[in-house]
Amino acid sequence: MKRRSFLLSGAAAGAAAAAPHAARAQFTQPFQQAITIGLNVPLSGDKAAAGREIVNGVQAAIDENNRYGGTFGSAFTTRLFDDMDALAQAMLNVQFASSDATIVAMVGGFDGSLITASLNSYANARMPLIVPGSTADSITARGYNNVWRLPTKDSLEGQLFARFIGRKDRPKKAVAVAQDGDYGMDVAQGFVNQARPSGFEAEGYNFPIDKPDYARAAQVVLGLKPDLVYLCGVTGDMGPLVPALQQAGYKGKFAASQGFYNNAALKTYGDAFTGAYISTSFPPLERAPDVANQLADFKARTALTALSVFAYSAAQVVMSAVRRTGATNRLATLSALQSPATYNTIAGSFQFSPLGDPVDPNLYFYTVKDGKFKYVAPSHATPFLL
Repeated sequence: MKRRSFLLSGAAAGAAAAAPHAARAQFTQPFQQAITIGLNVPLSGDKAAAGREIVNGVQAAIDENNRYGGTFGSAFTTRLFDDMDALAQAMLNVQFASSDATIVAMVGGFDGSLITASLNSYANARMPLIVPGSTADSITARGYNNVWRLPTKDSLEGQLFARFIGRKDRPKKAVAVAQDGDYGMDVAQGFVNQARPSGFEAEGYNFPIDKPDYARAAQVVLGLKPDLVYLCGVTGDMGPLVPALQQAGYKGKFAASQGFYNNAALKTYGDAFTGAYISTSFPPLERAPDVANQLADFKARTALTALSVFAYSAAQVVMSAVRRTGATNRLATLSALQSPATYNTIAGSFQFSPLGDPVDPNLYFYTVKDGKFKYVAPSHATPFLL
């Protein structure tokens, strides 16, 4: 399986209709105008459960806004489009959305390859796109000025990890290992590029994601004589390299990118990662007092996951831009989002570069202790967290 998002929950897929359909928020006060946020996510097939997490997050943010922050004249609502995890359908959905005059922006999904391939459709429609669930560099590397992404991109994750591990563990020689799939190689390259400025040597090694030979990969990595192996991938694909390295005689430390920040890594490889560091773009929200009330309301409405939280934040970005400028259509919203501004969301405070990445992205580091993730520190200090 190729990993397309660090945020996938792995929940069982649910059934949903294939055609675009609407789901409207419920309002607690009269209103004259609906301002709609479209969602272009999988609602059928094996990715439907993850798509529903995004829907739930956006809906929770809209409900909270309409209850406490709406105006008498307008209210926010949603329209759902099932992209079926297929490029042709995702592009067709953008055309459907552009014909709905009430839609001011769209929230995309978590498949970096699919989103990247469909960017031209969004640009041609001059449709603002907020991406809550993909870290792929390609999303903001094409020069489009109508896309904004919340989580930290892959190459920067690797750089921030190298800076952190250079201060914390001070390895002499690290090897960043990735597979030739959708995720990992940009993380590994960012790590290697930042290693020497961070005080240690590093090399990268890639091996196939299809029919991988973990024993052979372990021998190659061992031959590079690392005292730190940085795993850039997901638990299901990259995880078997851990026992292969141990069986080959590796005695050094492990570290891993956010594809390992999940219960599967704890259950299967918890012993190997005890005392090791794993990063994620998902902040420890229990340490964020400014969003305590929003968080309590969110938890009362839906399950708290990385996907649902970043989707909640994506909706907050759109609603903030609309409220700030009084935008009532997608062109006005696009202009508002292109203007420099600060967006305070449940996942932290965001400002965006002209290409759509966070200006001051952060990464959060955990270690494993007693079979659980224990928060350690952010990549740099932030007033968002205690």
